[in-house]
Amino acid sequence: MFLAFWAHSEPALAQVPAAVSPVILTNAAQVRALTPAEASQRLPVRIRGVVINKDDGSRSSFFSIVDGNVGIYCQMSADLVANFARGDLIEVEGVSNPGKFAPYLDAHAVRKLGKGMIPEPRVVNRDELLSGQLDAQWIEVSGVVRRVKSVENDLDLEVDLETGGGRMLVHVSGGGRAIPVDSTVRLQGVCYYQFNKTRQALSPYLSVPAANLVFVSALATTNLDTLPVCSVENLMQFSPVQSYVHRVRVRGAVIHSQPGENFWIRDGGRGLHVVCDGPESLAVGAEVDVFGFLSHGEYGPMVEDAIFRKTGKTLPVPPIHLMKAAEALDHDSDLVECEAVIQEQWSALDGCRLKLSGGTTEFPAVLRLTNHNAFPPHWLPGARVRVAGICAVSFLTKPLAPGTLEPQQFQILLRSLADVVVLQPPSWWTSGHVAWLLGVAALMLLLAVAIIVGIGRRHLREQAIERMKSEAEFSAVMNERNRMAREFHDTLAQGLGAISLQLEVAKRQLPADASAQKPLGEAGAQTRASLDEVRNAIWNMRSQVLETGDLASALNGVLHALTDRKQLQAELKVIGEPKRFAPVVENNLLRIGQEAIANAAKHAQAKRIEVVLKFEERQFEMCVSDDGCGFDPSHPPASEGGFGLVGMRERVTELNGELNVSSAPGKGSIVKLTMPLSIS
Repeated sequence: MFLAFWAHSEPALAQVPAAVSPVILTNAAQVRALTPAEASQRLPVRIRGVVINKDDGSRSSFFSIVDGNVGIYCQMSADLVANFARGDLIEVEGVSNPGKFAPYLDAHAVRKLGKGMIPEPRVVNRDELLSGQLDAQWIEVSGVVRRVKSVENDLDLEVDLETGGGRMLVHVSGGGRAIPVDSTVRLQGVCYYQFNKTRQALSPYLSVPAANLVFVSALATTNLDTLPVCSVENLMQFSPVQSYVHRVRVRGAVIHSQPGENFWIRDGGRGLHVVCDGPESLAVGAEVDVFGFLSHGEYGPMVEDAIFRKTGKTLPVPPIHLMKAAEALDHDSDLVECEAVIQEQWSALDGCRLKLSGGTTEFPAVLRLTNHNAFPPHWLPGARVRVAGICAVSFLTKPLAPGTLEPQQFQILLRSLADVVVLQPPSWWTSGHVAWLLGVAALMLLLAVAIIVGIGRRHLREQAIERMKSEAEFSAVMNERNRMAREFHDTLAQGLGAISLQLEVAKRQLPADASAQKPLGEAGAQTRASLDEVRNAIWNMRSQVLETGDLASALNGVLHALTDRKQLQAELKVIGEPKRFAPVVENNLLRIGQEAIANAAKHAQAKRIEVVLKFEERQFEMCVSDDGCGFDPSHPPASEGGFGLVGMRERVTELNGELNVSSAPGKGSIVKLTMPLSIS
């Protein structure tokens, strides 16, 4: 029997009577009214009805009975089903079962009561069939036979029926009687359904128990040559009398063939898609007569359930050349060709796909590949190609309004590898190559950065070593100078100080008019001058002020030492967070500041001297200013015991800094040093 029956039923539950219940369901309508949850409770059922359909199996069987005018599906063991036949009046006992679509009777006992009367079937329409409410009901439908196929060792027939609003699959048991295709028929049988896992109806299925329940209302034309040849261009156009329910005949030249599935023909300037089960292959250009049923394709009409006959002619079928890819929208189901650029290409389960661009229009092209074909390696993105194939037009969306529907998209069905001809290979500057070059450039840049960083680190290490050597040498020199300064201080300076003191004592002990007063005074003055020179030398040789404090405190000491005796107003300001520099740097800064303060104190005749130290993130500034008489920077005064502006500039150059001297006669002077902190 047909496959839909086993899909409808569940395996039989344990064949044991349900527990005694105070309520017994006694008609089919009560069972059909149960919800799945209620039917799962295995409620007791006892029904009398006439058998309208049954199927015998090796292990289990099912049958349908009609109780009055309501049918119910039943299932029980095969040995019990063998005891009755279609048309018998029986009494069935069992329990309810929710089934996978509609509730049914799970029977465990049956009793034959005699012969019954099968009622007249219910004549139904397409809407009732699609609703799902006719499960297991005895009905009658009408339609046009589209296809007939023998099954079950040629004992049964499988019929494809067009009911006026859609197609319905019909199974005719004992179908030894031929049913001509294109005949108008009435069929009486039991309706079943194909459904999904969520208990939703998908399509109706009619089981006709016997061939004598097929009634032919109008026979089909037996001589197909009597059918008029229709123009493809006129198919499904308006006509007040024309009907397209029955077979039509069209003629054209084959433009592509897929044996056992589809082929396409061209009639005049129009193409047509034909669906045919025949295994015969058709050569391109062969003229054929096609006999089939019209159906709606994605955009235009198509012919289904077709048969064909060759006329013996061969016609040329060149592709229609398109100046623009968008012109393909006017050539549905026809053979076209145009130029385009490959945007993307990828493999599919049964072949390959291309995404093409023809100007402002993008469209796909599809090619079926067999095991003997490989994806063409020269179909690369960016290549300009000439592509030919069958155009399939479709919509993105269909507006819910009458009138003209404009096609919105299309695809090209490639017939073979030869349908794509590469006119111009892709430019080398593809996205992949550009990405590769960028990757190489990035790698080289990283390598260059690594080399530069390595060289920089090596230079830094070398500079650090040189700095350490310089600092060690400077430290040794400063230690020796400090030692010599201590020797001068402890010997020469103290000796000169003692001599000056003794000369002063001797001078005081002599009478005021003694002739020795003048030589003693001159000797004391020379001794004190020598003592000052020694002290200046000691000051220049020693950096002990930096050993006990930072630059600010050292300069503050110098400032007060040089100004206190002259009663000058002196001030030192520190801006920012003070930082320590390398010893050689701090010593040079101290000497520069000392010289600038000494010059202001000795030569400027100033009343106020201000020293400002400014510590910034990237540089250091030292500014010494006074309100004295000023001078001409181009002719600075000579230094007495110091090193002057020339020496100051030499030290600033060693620090990689900049020295600016601003002054004018009568307007004071400003000495400003700027040094980048990286030097420290």
